[in-house]
Amino acid sequence: MNKLRIYGIWLLIGMAASCSKVPDHIISEKKMRAMLYDMQIAEAMVETNYETYKTGDERQTVYDGVFSKHHITQAEYDSSLVWYGENMELYMRIYKLVLKDINDNIASMGDIKPNPLSGDVSAKDSIDVWIYNRNFTFKPERVFNALTFDIAPQKPYSSGSSYVFSLSVWGVSPNLKHRPKIRINAVHADTIISVNKDITGDGYYEAILKTVATKQVKRVYGHIVINDSDALYHRIYIDDIRLMKYNYGSKALTAPQTDSLPLLSAEQMGKALLPEI
Repeated sequence: MNKLRIYGIWLLIGMAASCSKVPDHIISEKKMRAMLYDMQIAEAMVETNYETYKTGDERQTVYDGVFSKHHITQAEYDSSLVWYGENMELYMRIYKLVLKDINDNIASMGDIKPNPLSGDVSAKDSIDVWIYNRNFTFKPERVFNALTFDIAPQKPYSSGSSYVFSLSVWGVSPNLKHRPKIRINAVHADTIISVNKDITGDGYYEAILKTVATKQVKRVYGHIVINDSDALYHRIYIDDIRLMKYNYGSKALTAPQTDSLPLLSAEQMGKALLPEI
């Protein structure tokens, strides 16, 4: 009986290991969550104290402190980011937890409300549902250069609602081999509606997504991503990011080119999020 119990325990351990999505040489989900949290803090320190961290070496010391804290090398972190970039659904799930950790930490400091839209806004019209930072900087030194977002309301958004993802961009070089790409997706019960838009130069951009009139929207997610191996840019700045939600019939919008696809598995969705190179 004891041998049988021991065999059963090892069988459960083996089954648990086989269910893990992360290979042995990649940073685990739990550790990546902690790493990304600290990297967000490090990025904020560098961005808000530019006079203190003027040079690349000075900025690198901040990031090296994070690597030292978690006992990993930058090479291990970079290679893990590449893997998570190829498994975007998993990465976005971890990143949402990181944002929750940050918001919880901010909320513990006092009367600050990090997410003013945490309540039920499903029925409201002409409302900005963006809950993340309003700006983002693409940097050539990053291995995985992407801004991702994933917004799931407490109650589904109303049927036929439209979404306008808008932003201002500057720093786009005409020599870029691959330009930044916007993708926004809306999830119905059995369908994903998507729209893509290229950022071709400096200026103001809108990606407009109209959903099916008879179906509620369970989730809105997407990304802005750039993959330029030649790194022919210094930095690209994105500012005044907004995601406006309009109820059906409340605003006249020009219908964009969209594509519909059946609901995907996590692995398929991760691949679908990545741009074609």
